[in-house]
Parts: sequence; structure tokens; C-alpha cells
Amino acid sequence: MNKISIMILITSSFWGMAQERQDLDQIVDPAGPHTPVILMPSIATDRPDFTESAQITPIGWFQCEGGYQYSHAVESLPGGSITDRHQFEEVLRFGINKRFEVRAVINANTERIDIPSTWLDPMRRTGVSPVTFGFKYNLFEESDRLPQITWLSHISTSWISSGDYANVYPEQIFHEQRLMLEKELTSKLGIASNLGIAGGMSEFNNFLDGGMFSLSLGYDLGNNLGVYAEYFANWEVQGIQLFGTPYFDGGFTKLLSKDLQLDVYAGVNLGSYLGSKLNTSGFFFGTGVSYRLPLAAYL
Repeated sequence: MNKISIMILITSSFWGMAQERQDLDQIVDPAGPHTPVILMPSIATDRPDFTESAQITPIGWFQCEGGYQYSHAVESLPGGSITDRHQFEEVLRFGINKRFEVRAVINANTERIDIPSTWLDPMRRTGVSPVTFGFKYNLFEESDRLPQITWLSHISTSWISSGDYANVYPEQIFHEQRLMLEKELTSKLGIASNLGIAGGMSEFNNFLDGGMFSLSLGYDLGNNLGVYAEYFANWEVQGIQLFGTPYFDGGFTKLLSKDLQLDVYAGVNLGSYLGSKLNTSGFFFGTGVSYRLPLAAYL
């Protein structure tokens, strides 16, 4: 699985941090005339960017973040490959309490992999990647001086996969851990960052063989429209060497209501411009929709 798919697995978003922190609406409390009651803020999503939001899904609410992404990746090393991927992604989140949420990530892919150095026909791979389960736990709330800090933990298992992907990663378990930071700079501008490690949890792979870093800026354009710009990099260990692949992406989000958001984004691999040791190139773009509903009210 190439580095762009790693981005999606868990994938992404801080996009509208400034929107998330806009002033809350107020209504009149019928129990006390002119007493303001604070309403829930607008939906805070992990998509569409690579940076996971430090926000927790509200207690008892179910949040679904889905979308489509096309990516084109080229590895130029001897024996390299060209991969075109169509990915349909789904992130399911549920708030347990003020600081804790549980989540699942499901990615269905169709890939075309061409190895120009051989006479073999391009290989096609279709199915559901190893499903990811995990949680977020808020460590510290944002203050005047400190950002909001949240911990993310993910486990992916090949035992819950389908199609060609059930054979690509036989009997393997992967993990990812991230520290997520988020801070409001002004009423319209926010900044967020993720720092993570990843690896395997079985005899077939190393416990620590990869990681990531991201930095994202989000700005509220008004009229429920947000924009973001982001730099992120994936790291991987091959033998005794550490390789990094840098990316840049950006996009827009539109709130149709406090519980419904649309997004569109695009990004590019900066490896060929910044001299990545893996000598890779490529691009990606996508779109999606996110919504939430008070699931606990129906249970």
C-alpha cells in the first residue's frame, strides 16, 4: 500500500478549525426569560485533510464522514511502479463522554498497478483494506497559552478485509498512534498539527517502521465556507534507513447546516521538488460529505 493510502486510512480533518470555534449560537431559555442557553457548535470533522482534528465527537452523537479520492503515484526507483487508485472511504465516530470517542475506518479500493520494467500486464486489485478500529482521548482542553491536545490510537487487522486485500496482508495487525494539537490564533484563523508513529504487531512486521508529521492552517471565509492549506510527510524505515515523502494539499469546506458539511480538496507529492530519497511523485484529489445525528436519542 503506497504512502497516499496511509494518508487516507485514517484519514484527515482540520480543514475548518476556525469554523469549529466560531461563536456559539444562543437561544432564550423558556424556564427563565432572557437566560442564554449555549447550543452545540458546528460539526468538527477529521476530513478532508491529513491532520486529524483534536475535537471529540459530542456525547451520544454518531458522526459519519465519507468520500471519494483518486490518487496517482509513481515510484521511479529501479523496479518502480505506477499506481492509480480509486478509494471510497468511511470514518464512523461515536462520542462516549466529553473526552472519549470510539471510531472505525473502512476503505474500499480499486487499484491499477503497472510495473514498466516488466512485460507483465498491469495488476488490478479490488476490495476492502484492513478495517481500522480505534479511539480518541482528549488529554488537555485549549487554554489561552496551550493548544487542545488529544491522543489517537488505531488498530488495523487483515482478518477484517475482503477481496484482493485479504491476501495482500495475511494474518497481520497494524497500529498507529498520534498526538494531535489544535489552537485558535484569531476568531477566523486556527492551526493544528499531528505527530505519529506506526508499525506492525505480529511476527511478520516491525512494531515501529513508520510515522508522520503534519501542519495545517484553517481559515473561516464567512458564509459557512472554510479553506485550509496543509503540509504533511510520511516516514518509513527500510532496513536501517529512514525515508520521508512530503506532500502539500488544500481544499474548501461548506457547512449546509450545523450537522452537515461538504468538502473538496487536492494535493501533490513534493518528493521530486524537495529531493526525497524514495524519488516518488504523484497527486490526489477528492470530495466528501460529513454528517452527525443524536444516535443516543434512538437507543
